[in-house]
Amino acid sequence: MDALTEYKLDKSLGHLASRFSRMVLRRFNAVLQQNGMPITSEQYSLLVQLWDSNGLPQGMLAEKTAKDKTTMARLAAGLEARGLIARLPSPSDARERLLYLTDKGKELMDRATTLARGILEEAQQGIDAQELEICRDVLRRACSNLK
Repeated sequence: MDALTEYKLDKSLGHLASRFSRMVLRRFNAVLQQNGMPITSEQYSLLVQLWDSNGLPQGMLAEKTAKDKTTMARLAAGLEARGLIARLPSPSDARERLLYLTDKGKELMDRATTLARGILEEAQQGIDAQELEICRDVLRRACSNLK
């Protein structure tokens, strides 16, 4: 039996993780739009990083969200234009931009995070806490292996 015939999508961690991610993001984008939220799931991923650590350098945000610098600059510009973040020069290096959530951004994050939690609760129905923690641990380790 060759490797191709042994490969099954329903056994592939990469395929399953990717499929789950696409399904969650598709649902989240639809729910954001239905609730009149002026962001996408991609923009939310940047905002949630600032929610955790406000004032991060734009380059570090690109690393944390696995985005290239050009994509990060585009996302940040769009969020800044909506008044959700402010990009300010770093006190130590004027070429570097530090990103901060604005009050408007913080308010939006409260609402968007409630929507995200609802989707994740739906996805996790019937799965006990111990199984979820094992799943998280396996995915964290798999990601770490690829760094």
